[in-house]
Amino acid sequence: MVEREAGTNRSRRRCRTRVSSFRPSRPRPARSVWAAVADVLLVVEIVSPGSEAMDSVTKVREYASAGIPQYWVVDRDGAQTVTLHRLGGNGTYEERARMPLAWLLQTAPADHLD
Repeated sequence: MVEREAGTNRSRRRCRTRVSSFRPSRPRPARSVWAAVADVLLVVEIVSPGSEAMDSVTKVREYASAGIPQYWVVDRDGAQTVTLHRLGGNGTYEERARMPLAWLLQTAPADHLD
């Protein structure tokens, strides 16, 4: 699994994310920031002031329709709460867990991936 800031290029819309994890199924140029949607395993979005609606509504729909299996959202509240979403059988994300970022950082990402 490879982790870095990346984006997906799906049809004519490009979506930049803070952190993406993807299958290194085919080589990419070292400077490339775009990943094939089929290779993306996890998107972690850090909610920025002013982008709450984009991060919690628009991007959620786009990532779900792209079939990205996991979507994590880091809120900028006091605990920096992380909400872990998993793509359900109906094509929408289901909340799987919610925890403080400090706790999540004590675990390996693979502990939370299917």
